[in-house]
Amino acid sequence: MTYTYDLNTNGKLIIRASEQEREALKDLANESGEFNSHAEYEALESLVCNSELYWIDPSETGDLTDAPMLGLRGEDYDEVIARWAFMDYEVRSFVSDLIETGRAVFVS
Repeated sequence: MTYTYDLNTNGKLIIRASEQEREALKDLANESGEFNSHAEYEALESLVCNSELYWIDPSETGDLTDAPMLGLRGEDYDEVIARWAFMDYEVRSFVSDLIETGRAVFVS
């Protein structure tokens, strides 16, 4: 997977999946065809492990949401210098977007 982002006030983080990655993501669905939070973490495991992105807990930034959140951390790791959340999380999983369109958009 690849990603791009901008650090503007209303910036976006866009994650893109190749055709091969999109096919592999389908295997993460549960029996109902849905993607739970464990599947979401698994979907981005390789990206997060091999990039500057980190999973961010909303409580670290004072956000009142359960949305999946990714961000950048400062040198001391405790500081969150940027964060983006998938705000349509109550309607669908970002994994569904990756499979269907090849991209998922997180907003700051």
